[in-house]
Amino acid sequence: MAIDLFLLCGFLGSGKTTLLVDYLRDPASKDTGVIVNEAGQIGVDGAIVANDSDNVPMTLMANGCVCCSLRSDLVYTLSALLDAPRPEGAGPLQRVILECSGLSRPGPIIASLADPELASRGLRLTVVCTDDCGRDPDALAEMDEAMAQFGAAHRIVLTKTDLLAPQGLAPRAARAATLNPLAVVIADPDRARAVQTAFAPSQGVADLAGLAARMLRAGEPRAAHPRIRVMAARAQAGISWTEFSEWLDNLAGLCGERLLRVKAVVRVKECVEPILIQSVGTTFSVPQRLVRQPDAPDAIIVIARDIEASEIRASAPHAPVEMLA
Repeated sequence: MAIDLFLLCGFLGSGKTTLLVDYLRDPASKDTGVIVNEAGQIGVDGAIVANDSDNVPMTLMANGCVCCSLRSDLVYTLSALLDAPRPEGAGPLQRVILECSGLSRPGPIIASLADPELASRGLRLTVVCTDDCGRDPDALAEMDEAMAQFGAAHRIVLTKTDLLAPQGLAPRAARAATLNPLAVVIADPDRARAVQTAFAPSQGVADLAGLAARMLRAGEPRAAHPRIRVMAARAQAGISWTEFSEWLDNLAGLCGERLLRVKAVVRVKECVEPILIQSVGTTFSVPQRLVRQPDAPDAIIVIARDIEASEIRASAPHAPVEMLA
């Protein structure tokens, strides 16, 4: 049975720990394991989670940030949690939630999950990012870590929604969607329902082609953040896997840390089915053949900061992938 691994990220003070504690208070979370990472010698968040959670297997990782200095510790800690004996009468773990430090970038964490010890376990990864509605929407404009968290997210959960007027919730959700249109934005004023949605099992492939079409439609708004660009691209018909992978390598090399997310469904001539490719930052997951979705339309979405589509085009004018917007 596949286990869901949730990376819970969000900038400092955005409500990650409260979201986690609210989830763990629900009896339905009994098959959950928790890892709390804090960039400091005293694990305050870990103490809060432990105090409010009964019988939840939990490990604290302190005195460092799991996205860099503690990556090998994460592999060991996660493996130990997955292999730990369960209490009598308890079922197997169904999910593990890793609450990251507010300064962590998800990309390096995900890269560490490619360790052979973990890759063989078939973990289903979902990145959940909290968006603090009590903070000025533009306050994090210069915080690269916060933008990396937004860009990596599969789900963006609006927190502290009670601080918004009722009519302010929809605009705030729309802003989050423009920062990362690949993410599901959870803007439910019903807190209990929002918490359950945040940690629900992972779903299938999003309609990338529909998203790309909406982006290219006349009048479609650009990203609300002055540094973020959400761009569509299109691969040439008959492209080979070698050609496409070289384009991805060149894109990652050009953008470096400015690359936040790539999600693509592409047909290459070596494979009958379309292929799903995803990245968080410059860390790419193993390509996945969409054997159950043979008719999935091609589409490529790139989310990056401080770089325009024209710069990517100019870096490789004859590339077999065309940047559209």
